[in-house]
Amino acid sequence: MRDYNDWGIVERPARTARPVRITMSRPPNAPIVDFATLHASTRRSGDRLELDWADYTLTSHLQPIVSFSHRSVVGYEGLVRARAADGTPIPPPVLLREADNAAELVSLDRSCRYLHIGQATAYGLDGYLFLNMHPLAFSSIGATDGTRFIGAIRETFHLPPERIVIEITEDVLTDDSSFESSVHYLRELGLRIALDDFGAGHSNFDRVWRLKPEIVKLDRDFAVRAADDEAARRLLPQIVELLHEAGSLVLLEGIETAEQARIAMAADVDFAQGYFFGRPSGERPEPRPTVAAIDAVWAAYDTSQADDTLHYRERIAPYVNAIGHAATLLASRRPQEEALELFLHQPQALRCYLLDEQGFQISRNIPAHGEPPAEGVVPHGDNSAHSRWSRRPYFRRAMETPGRVCITRPYLCISSAVLCVTVSICVQIGGQKRVLCGDVAWA
Repeated sequence: MRDYNDWGIVERPARTARPVRITMSRPPNAPIVDFATLHASTRRSGDRLELDWADYTLTSHLQPIVSFSHRSVVGYEGLVRARAADGTPIPPPVLLREADNAAELVSLDRSCRYLHIGQATAYGLDGYLFLNMHPLAFSSIGATDGTRFIGAIRETFHLPPERIVIEITEDVLTDDSSFESSVHYLRELGLRIALDDFGAGHSNFDRVWRLKPEIVKLDRDFAVRAADDEAARRLLPQIVELLHEAGSLVLLEGIETAEQARIAMAADVDFAQGYFFGRPSGERPEPRPTVAAIDAVWAAYDTSQADDTLHYRERIAPYVNAIGHAATLLASRRPQEEALELFLHQPQALRCYLLDEQGFQISRNIPAHGEPPAEGVVPHGDNSAHSRWSRRPYFRRAMETPGRVCITRPYLCISSAVLCVTVSICVQIGGQKRVLCGDVAWA
């Protein structure tokens, strides 16, 4: 029940201008709509379902959610659509403001969830069904007998509980016991939980660790930024990897272009959602166009990966060859100046340095020709004798694969505060293991 881009804003005075921030820890005085009432009052026109709430008619629109790996639609998100008696569309935020009290808000929330599940069942859809849940309805599950309501829907529509995914927004994540109880109630029923809009506002990983959601939905801003900003594009796969390690699957929302879809695929997200794969629709879903869109993304991804790999190899090859050449000369006890000459003359070379088998730096930083003195985050002049780099990937990987040149991912270099990659190789010099490292500017 959020504001979606395909809603036009309707200028219509609401009955109240106050924000909807209602709390409820005990049963309300006003009645909350029950399952039997909703079931009896639902109107059917063929497969289409309609439901009245207050002065409005509610319908369900479903938006596909896809899996790149499975090349298929794996679920749908239910989005409420409302219209007034004269047919005027009513945006969800306006609809929410029409609820004057807690009981009305919970009744509206229940009506929407009932409608989405009933509509998906009428269409005979398989896969996940993602349902938004208002913070008040979520936190008051125990006080309003919400578990019985959910159970009645599941039993009536014969919907396995694991197919229902309840989306929880930041507003729900409070410190009171009702939050913990509501999570427990839903999981006892077998439902899955998704943390919605992650990355928007004040999102942080504490919410992931606390909630332990089965799915994290990344905010649409990730898709937009990653398409426009190379730094955001590099960061996205790391965020996805961290969420995977936290035990959650990852869904990226708001994908509107083929390029955003390709970036999502390259970032290893599990699921994707957005206009590129299908707009929310009140008609029976037709999966073939969506599958065709997925296959088009795979084709673009394959081409892009091949191009990126070729470009990367061409770019890094001179530095790999040069550091390998330097290691060979140093192992032959050739002078340091001669051994490092080729690497230090490469156009983006920054410096070379030598580490012992414990990761201690045993040489000064040897700057590339024409490279100004480094001004890093932690200035230490030219005295690097006490530095230890055994935690760094370029040291660990080199020690694990002696004689082979290793290459890091781009990272911010502490010595010069610029984005760089490091090429490194473990070599025997004078009968002792040494790791020769060369930093390369990568902006």
